[in-house]
Amino acid sequence: MAKKLKDHVVEGNNIQLRKNIDKIIKKSKFISRWITKNIERSEKSVLLSNILNAMTEYLEVSKLSIEQHISILALSTRSIYELNVRLRTLINDEEQKKWASESVTDKVQTLEGILSLGTEGENCQQRLILENEIKRLQQLTIKYNLPIIKQPAATGILAKTVDLESEHKGLFKLFSKLVHPSSYLVNDYGNAASSENRKILQIHAQLYAHDIVTRLCEDLDIPFEVSKPYGTEEA
Repeated sequence: MAKKLKDHVVEGNNIQLRKNIDKIIKKSKFISRWITKNIERSEKSVLLSNILNAMTEYLEVSKLSIEQHISILALSTRSIYELNVRLRTLINDEEQKKWASESVTDKVQTLEGILSLGTEGENCQQRLILENEIKRLQQLTIKYNLPIIKQPAATGILAKTVDLESEHKGLFKLFSKLVHPSSYLVNDYGNAASSENRKILQIHAQLYAHDIVTRLCEDLDIPFEVSKPYGTEEA
């Protein structure tokens, strides 16, 4: 990361944590509104704004998860981290087109999954609607000259391209045990949901959120009066 944990966070209680997450959320929404009003709409501005808005929603989940099952917090932190990695990859038009095309691939795979779950007695007309939608989506990639993405890139592969391989390995060892119903999470929940693990997740959720805001503002040349720092945050 460009900045260290101590540059953004100091230890605090849950009330302070909620307030500080709210500050990032409020700032992010302000920047998003400013982008909509002041920056000409382009593929880049749309993709980056979508990442910012998604990050803001996951921060809302982080705030709600403070006293809930730790898997919720782990999921939101992991998602914010993955958004951060993705944002770092969007350095040129080619990568931006790949990311946009992945949306089509994701939709197609989702519809194919729904079709595979169908029963023999399912309405044929409903199946036809889904099959036609798949064809329409596939034709969009041709119409807009998008690259064909057969399988979205895994975050681990993306992390290597932005020099986060070591950080990724460490974080995903934690994420994999806390997001999924691992033996650790199921049979030793007390330790899995320890205050230490929660603190690590809470700190990294804020840190990666801060980094997303900083990088997005730099990438879109957002003025300092809009993007200026908003204080030291508490974990």
